[in-house]
Amino acid sequence: MFKPSFTKTAVLLASVLMAGAVSAKEMKVGFVNVRAVFSQLPQATKVQETLKTEFGAKFAEMQKLESDLKFNIEKYKRDGSTMSEAQKKELQAAIEKQQQQYEPMARSLEESYRQRQGEENNKLMGLVKTAIDAIAAKEQYDVILNAEAAVFAKPEYDISSAVVAQVSKAK
Repeated sequence: MFKPSFTKTAVLLASVLMAGAVSAKEMKVGFVNVRAVFSQLPQATKVQETLKTEFGAKFAEMQKLESDLKFNIEKYKRDGSTMSEAQKKELQAAIEKQQQQYEPMARSLEESYRQRQGEENNKLMGLVKTAIDAIAAKEQYDVILNAEAAVFAKPEYDISSAVVAQVSKAK
């Protein structure tokens, strides 16, 4: 039992050493700051404008309901002691009704907004990935890393500005 595992280890070690010797050629490595690229893209601004247009009316409706709810809660706190029991019950019923409307509306709207934002960001990420691939092929990079994964990298290896330029040209 001892011999086979020792033999396997020796073969594995020899393979690794030979692979290291064979791949002794110099590698061309670059990095890209994807987060910075996204913030600089004109398409990202268009996405935000599109989402604002698409969801603006719904957010305004939700904000109006929220402000009405806050107003009624403040009114109850402020004037509750001087109100009759009927007025208190009526205001409490209005507050409960507004809360029942607000909570699912806010949850649904937030979920819809995040989903649409994710869809649009995935489209942009596809453009960024295509640009990175094209730059890597054109300039013969062996490896492109995300800047967030690199502990240290010299600025001359940063291809972020080239990615922004390439994606900005795309429609």
